[in-house]
Amino acid sequence: MAAPSGRSHSRWRPPDPPLPPRRRPEAHSLPLAPPPSLPANQPQAGGGRRGRAVARAAAGEEPGSERGAMAELHVIGQIMGASGFPQTSLFCKWGVHTGGAWKLLSGVREGQTQVDSPQIGDTAYWSHPIDLHFATKGLQGWPKLHLQVWSQDGFGRCQLAGYGFCHVPTGPGSHRLECVTWRPLGGWRERLAGAFVGGGPQLLHSDAVYSGADRYRLHTAAAGTVVLHLTVLPRHFARYGVEC
Repeated sequence: MAAPSGRSHSRWRPPDPPLPPRRRPEAHSLPLAPPPSLPANQPQAGGGRRGRAVARAAAGEEPGSERGAMAELHVIGQIMGASGFPQTSLFCKWGVHTGGAWKLLSGVREGQTQVDSPQIGDTAYWSHPIDLHFATKGLQGWPKLHLQVWSQDGFGRCQLAGYGFCHVPTGPGSHRLECVTWRPLGGWRERLAGAFVGGGPQLLHSDAVYSGADRYRLHTAAAGTVVLHLTVLPRHFARYGVEC
């Protein structure tokens, strides 16, 4: 009988079958972790218009405003009327003058009222509306209104009654302004011609009303007063260090 050898005879074993894939749990069963919160003074980053709006709201800015937005000024009111003029059947031509840094966004720079003939007293009532919207990045050349009061006779001839100007108030709110007017006198020839054919001396350049250039050469006489009611609404002036 042969002796058993030192070699062990093991029985062949097939490999283990592969494990079936693990089934992932349903999406609704997964616990969702909340997104990390940012500090209160740091807005969430986002692109597009919505992201910029969120950032501006977190910074305390008004909706629809941009960091580079210009300061705005709304002037709303009316030219109420005039009194103290010896003439009757008065109307007023008005205009607004600003510096080069000011831009008119809406409204008109000049206008004219209707002709009013007072029945009782010497007060002419116009109630002419004014609605102006400016944008600016500087305070130089603050808006000012220049006025020309004219009278009309029975033949339809127009005669100058007075010039005047007033600055738009710098403070917000409603304001009542009384603009005192004046008229140029001229020489004796102009006064004599005005007595017979009407009319009178007028300025060649209307900018002399609100500018101080060469006004020392004018000889004037006092005229009546024009009353205005204006409401001033400044916006975004705090960005330029101006308290309103």
